[in-house]
Amino acid sequence: MPLTTTDKLLLSCVLPTPQSQARLRTLLAESDAAVDWPALVRRAEFHHLTALLRLQLNQIDALNKIPPALLAQMNAQSQTWAARHLAYVSEASRLITALANANIPALPLKGAALMLGGFYPKAGLRAATDIDLLVPPDQLQNADAIAAACGYEELPGRRQVRQRQRLANERNHLWPRRGPSGLVLELHHRAFQYARRERDFSFDEMLSRAIRRPTTAGSELLLPATADLALHLVHHTMVDLQTTRAILRTFADLHFLFQHEPAAQELMLERARAFGFGGAAQHAVEMLNLLAEGTVAELERALEDQDTALLVETALLETTLPISDAARLLEYFDFSQSPLQKLGNIAALLFTPRAHLAQVYGESPASGSLYLKYLRRPFDLLRKFARGSFSPASLWHVWKWRRMSAKEKLEKREM
Repeated sequence: MPLTTTDKLLLSCVLPTPQSQARLRTLLAESDAAVDWPALVRRAEFHHLTALLRLQLNQIDALNKIPPALLAQMNAQSQTWAARHLAYVSEASRLITALANANIPALPLKGAALMLGGFYPKAGLRAATDIDLLVPPDQLQNADAIAAACGYEELPGRRQVRQRQRLANERNHLWPRRGPSGLVLELHHRAFQYARRERDFSFDEMLSRAIRRPTTAGSELLLPATADLALHLVHHTMVDLQTTRAILRTFADLHFLFQHEPAAQELMLERARAFGFGGAAQHAVEMLNLLAEGTVAELERALEDQDTALLVETALLETTLPISDAARLLEYFDFSQSPLQKLGNIAALLFTPRAHLAQVYGESPASGSLYLKYLRRPFDLLRKFARGSFSPASLWHVWKWRRMSAKEKLEKREM
C-alpha cells in the first residue's frame, strides 16, 4: 500500500524518539509546501494523537509551519486533554479508594492505568474517554452499587439486553455509568475474553502480579503488571477490532510501558502466544520498533510485507465502523468455535423476550401487535450494521486480520 505524505507524518508523530523526529524533519523538508495540514490535524484528532503531534513538532521547532488557526486549534485540544488528565486521575483515584474501603480491590485498565502509573511524561499526552476498572467477578454487583453511591448514573439506552444476545467480548463489563464530572465508568470483571482459549485471563492472576505503588495521600495504589497491561492493550485494539482508531495510540502506550520496564516486552509476547494471538502481539512489537528506529525508506519497504501493510492500513482507517461491524458479523457466524453458544447468541437476538421487544419498539409487552415486530426484527438488526460491513472487502479484511492475529512468523517460532 502506498503511503501519502499525511500518512507518513501521522506515523512519525506517534513515538517521541530521535529517529521518529528525524523522519518528521525529512518529510517536512522534502514536502513542506505539499503538507495537507488540515487533514493531518483532523486525522491526529481522530486517532487521539493531537498532543503527541504537537509535542513532536515542538521538539523539532516546526510549530511555526502550521497555519495559525490550526495551531490554535491544536493548542486548545492539547490543553483540554491536559485538564481532562488531571480530572481523570482524581476521579479514578476516588473510585478506587471507595472500592478499597469496601474491601473490593480494583485494577485500573487502559488509560486509567497509564495515567495513574505516570507512564507518559506529560499530562494530556495520553487521551482517554472513560475510566476502566477491573474488579473481582464475585464483587461486581457490590462494586456497581458503590459506583452508584459515588454519583455514577447508568447511561440511557437499552439496558435490559439479555446476556445471551451479546457476544463473549461484549460481556467483559457492566453497562457504563456517567459520573458527576462527566467521565464514563466501565466496571470490568475480566481483562478480556478470547474464544480460542478455554480459560480467561482471571482477576486473581492479574492481582497476584499487580504492582503496589504508594500515593501522595499515604495510601497504596494497585496497578496491573506492565506485561499484563500491555497484553490487555494489544487485545483491546488489535484483536477485538472494535477500537481500531486506537491502534496508533496503543503503539505509544507500548513504547512508554516498555521504556519503563524493557523485560515486559518478552513477557507480553509469551502470554499473547499462550492466549492464541501471538501474531498480533509480535506485529505490534515489530511495528513499534519500526516507528521508533526506522527511516522513511525503511517504513516504506516494510509495507511490502502483506501483514505489515494490513496492520498499517487498519491503523490508519478513518472510517472504522464497517470493520468493527464486519468483525461482529464474522464472530456471530463463526461456528468453528463454540457452535452451540453461537447458535444461542443468534436465536436470542431473533427471539428476544417480549419485555425487551417492548423496550426496543416502545410498546407495551402485552400489546398484541408487538408479536408482529418479530417479523421485522431480522431486518432491523441487519440495518443496525454499517452498510460497508457487508461488503466483501470488509469481510475479507477482517478474515485476513484474524488470520494475522493468530499466526506467528515462522522465523520467529524457530528462534
